[in-house]
Amino acid sequence: MNYKLLNNVTGWVVFAIATFVYVSTIEPTASFWDCGEFIATAYKLQVGHPPGAPLFMMLGRIFTLFTGPELAAAAVNIMSALSSSFTILFLFWTITAFGRKLGHLNGELDGGKIIAILGSGVVGALAYTFSDSFWFSAVEGEVYAMSSLFTAIVFWAILKWEALEDRNHEMRWLVFIAYMMGLSIGVHLLNLLTIPAIGLVYYFKKYKPSPKGTIVALGISVLVLGVIQALIIPGVVKMAGAYEVFFTNMAGMPFNTGSLYFALLIVGFIALNLLHSRSPQPRWAIAIYAILGLALLPVIIGPYLSMGTKVMVALLFGAIAFAVSRVKSPNVVLNTAILSFMVILIGYSTFAMIVIRSSANPPMDENNPENVFTLLAYLNREQYGDRPLLYGPYYNAPLDLSDPKSDGKPVWMKAFVIKDGDKRVTTFNNEWEAQQHLINNPDKSHHLERKYIISDPRTNSEYNYNPAFKGVFPRMYSSQAHHVPEYEKWSDMKGTPIRARGNDGQMQVIYKPTFMENMRFFFRYQVDWMYWRYFMWNFGGRQNDVQGHGNITDGNWLSGVKMIDEQRLGNRDYLPESMTENKAYNRFYLLPFILGLIGLFYQLSRSRTDWLVVMMLFLLTGLAIVVYLNQYPMQPRERDYAYAGSFYAFAIWIGLGVYALYDAARSITTRELQKAAMITFGTGAVLYVFELVGSGNHSFSFSLFYMGLVAFGALMLLHFAGKALKNGSMLAVIAGLIALPAPLIMAAEGWDDHNRSSRYTGRDFAINYLETCEPNAILFTNGDNDTFPLWYAQEVEGIRTDVRVCNLSLLNTDWYIDQMKRKVYESDPLPISIPEEKYRQGTRDVVYLEDSRNPKGIFVDARKAVDFALEDKNVLKIGGGEALHYMPTKTFSLGVDSASVIELGVVDTSLADQIVPALEWRVNKSYILKNQFIMLDMLATNQWKRPMYYAITTGPDSYLNLQRYFQLEGLAFRLVPIFAPKSPNPNLTGRIHTERMYDAMMNKFKWGGMDSEDEIYLDENNMRMITNLRLQFSNLAEELIREGKEDMAREVLFKCLEVMPEHNVPYNQVMVPLTESLYKLNEDERANAISQRLFDIFEDNMRYYASLSPEHARSLQRDIQTSMYVMQRVDLMVNSLYKQEGDWVENISDRYDEMDEVYRLTMEAIEATKRRSARGSF
Repeated sequence: MNYKLLNNVTGWVVFAIATFVYVSTIEPTASFWDCGEFIATAYKLQVGHPPGAPLFMMLGRIFTLFTGPELAAAAVNIMSALSSSFTILFLFWTITAFGRKLGHLNGELDGGKIIAILGSGVVGALAYTFSDSFWFSAVEGEVYAMSSLFTAIVFWAILKWEALEDRNHEMRWLVFIAYMMGLSIGVHLLNLLTIPAIGLVYYFKKYKPSPKGTIVALGISVLVLGVIQALIIPGVVKMAGAYEVFFTNMAGMPFNTGSLYFALLIVGFIALNLLHSRSPQPRWAIAIYAILGLALLPVIIGPYLSMGTKVMVALLFGAIAFAVSRVKSPNVVLNTAILSFMVILIGYSTFAMIVIRSSANPPMDENNPENVFTLLAYLNREQYGDRPLLYGPYYNAPLDLSDPKSDGKPVWMKAFVIKDGDKRVTTFNNEWEAQQHLINNPDKSHHLERKYIISDPRTNSEYNYNPAFKGVFPRMYSSQAHHVPEYEKWSDMKGTPIRARGNDGQMQVIYKPTFMENMRFFFRYQVDWMYWRYFMWNFGGRQNDVQGHGNITDGNWLSGVKMIDEQRLGNRDYLPESMTENKAYNRFYLLPFILGLIGLFYQLSRSRTDWLVVMMLFLLTGLAIVVYLNQYPMQPRERDYAYAGSFYAFAIWIGLGVYALYDAARSITTRELQKAAMITFGTGAVLYVFELVGSGNHSFSFSLFYMGLVAFGALMLLHFAGKALKNGSMLAVIAGLIALPAPLIMAAEGWDDHNRSSRYTGRDFAINYLETCEPNAILFTNGDNDTFPLWYAQEVEGIRTDVRVCNLSLLNTDWYIDQMKRKVYESDPLPISIPEEKYRQGTRDVVYLEDSRNPKGIFVDARKAVDFALEDKNVLKIGGGEALHYMPTKTFSLGVDSASVIELGVVDTSLADQIVPALEWRVNKSYILKNQFIMLDMLATNQWKRPMYYAITTGPDSYLNLQRYFQLEGLAFRLVPIFAPKSPNPNLTGRIHTERMYDAMMNKFKWGGMDSEDEIYLDENNMRMITNLRLQFSNLAEELIREGKEDMAREVLFKCLEVMPEHNVPYNQVMVPLTESLYKLNEDERANAISQRLFDIFEDNMRYYASLSPEHARSLQRDIQTSMYVMQRVDLMVNSLYKQEGDWVENISDRYDEMDEVYRLTMEAIEATKRRSARGSF
């Protein structure tokens, strides 16, 4: 057999399968979360969120060149699909490379070995093809698919290098790997985590392995990783900043001179070192010393870098000079290292596109990284804050009152300074405004200086915490209110009482988490819940697609083996339809996991060096990320995509499991089988006893028994096949056939919950938000899913570009406020009157509300309140000399010209008598953030000229307590000068403009494919938004009924049922008010059908809850109460409120009485148990 030909052909066949799978299941438009933003930035080469993905954007742009706007998203999604299928191709070749090495351990490759090796590649590659996390990323326009491709390429390339026999060209592969890593920085940094595994491959080939040498090799590899991530990526830009400040501020030269000087130094440094490493000569060394001197001088003299950084740079340059002096003969390793450094920089240079495009001020220009200082903040993701890793405070740590605050790193900006002589008058962040100032003040002796200034000295910007409440490896650090009870739940925290002064200066007892409690949270939440659970989703099975936070019904991993699952997740005999019909109810019966363990232990026993390489990749892309991310509880979304590299490594072992089965068929003896069985089942028995004495949960021992039984059965079958058949090729085929069900069951179970081919919800819901708004409106949003899809709709498909989408989270930043003050497409600038210098970073980030001098009942005009806070003299002095800007009130008013608001169409003429003379409201806070301050200015400046809307998903924290003046018109609340009394509808905020909302929902809204007669996959994120949409249908119908517009109400309800059929949008408790509206309209037939269906669903749920142990049921009390509420409401509607006739009505009553008793007994059992968490564990 021609192994090379078969390896290539089979690899491409697997690639073709993966390509078909992914292209067949891609989402045809933008998905939720970051996808809309990535597609929009790729389509027009704009600037997305930090730290950017310029290479992804440029490649995406190439793909979209061949399509129209309506297919641009599909083109980018196909790019992800192809990136993923190429990842599968390189994974196949990686597995066969390891398999080939195993085959050569006991002789040359024969037909049986070749088939087993190829079978390993096929099974392992297909298992990863159909793995949950990788498949999810493969069908949407996100960076993780392309990031996985780079990981696959570099890992395959190092194995290719290892297998080379031609030593003359082997270093080319190392340079190629370095270049791929440089390019990957322009996609995602995850690729860098392969460096330790690559370092081990290099060490094992070049040196005789030893424990000490392996540790040293790992240490060097981790150091290289740290140098690239912590020094090269931010360091190059930071050094450029030092030169910029020196040449512009001290030498008086134009902007960007320092960056050009630095670039020339780098080019010269690399060129001279390449020459010196090939042919060492004194002239090259002297030239290098000169470049180092020229590089060091501006760094030392300039004011940008701290003294500590200057010392470090000087030491680094000294070390380089010393190393240069030691090179006396041609050095291949040094030459390769310099070439690698060069190509990493070439790959990294894709970020120049970010700076170039930002300088053009496109509509999407996040962080405005158009110079080295904003680019550095962009790369460092400064807007997302920081978290402690190795040492820091716990979540309840009080401040160190002896020194509560310290200074942070100053923020520099590119400035155009207006001076009068030597006195600074004002500054601008762009030259046009500075020139306009000079033009508008011709009579003054003002002149313009271009320089870099410190815009925010960050004085007292960082908190110092009481050292008694700090600890090593702090995992529980977030002080956000909704995180604290979760910390305490996951860690079973009792704490150590410490008497200390709180932030108010009063003595109190604070319970500091113990280190064991800290580690308990680490293992239970961060490792088990936020990593192991995801791992088992991919190779064990998945319960459903509902995001879980620790209860037994949402988002757990699932094996499909009853004896295992019921130990972790409770009784499995009464699973309700809502669980078993969830498309993500995937049961793999642990087959991929078992096969992977077989491959893992087999490789460990046969080739420890290769095993260590794969294990290092597995750990660095898995547990190391867990440690680095240090995730807080209640994450806004599932994070499995971050660990795809770890799952990739395990897929290698799944593949090698096939070769292990083949080798067992040829060589395993009966005695070895007996020994393996005794060890496995004996260990399981011991664990069972320990579990019996301890928690009483036997999930681990039962898993071990089951997996041992499956593995032992497979090995027994192959053992007897090996005795009966002496044909190695046949044994290899049998081994492959035994392993093949693992990826096949993953494909069969996973297809329906990964097939997005008919789903358009992301785009269509964005259209619905935009179509809610009147022309030239302002739409305030807050999160990813009510912002990024809207950006996509406007930027790519050109939908409703007259509406200005304003994200309130981003409105806390000065650069975003600047952008909101520009005209974009048909949208005029936002009505922001505040000059840039007044909201610049570090200025009015927080505005305090101080009403002690304001008489009660007096409402201050919003314009006057804003103007007061803009006066620099109006500050509150606090300890330490800190001055805080403030407004002298918490009660505000906004005047209303009734004639004007009618003329502008804000209020219908028919509602003229309801117009209030002024909006009056109170902000029940002691301060507001910059975004709310800017919003207040917009309200005062707008004077009702432009419609202002709040997306229904923004939440009360964004409303400034203006809800009493809200008018619902679709998927957004419009601010109107009409007071809305509290509605009897608990689901409604403000009032409803029924005609506008009716027109939007009946004539303008799109439904994303959920109205199809065929089933489409709507995951939990989609379902959450659809549920909100269904609720708005219900709200509109109720209001129409209240207004006497019954025909319109009937049409609305029928439309809801038509576009949200149960086979795509399962019924839930939101159907209760909708059903009641049907009864009010005498649509009894439809209402009865829904009532019976609702009762069946929630009765089914209730029987399941009642079957659980009280410990398990405790975490589901809200769900239990919801089920009882729905059944109670249905019974009330059909038996009392809208009395129906028929045997089924009496049946409902009897069943409700039964369920009421079940509910009572269940709640009594819950109350009788001790309070402790009921979480699934392995």
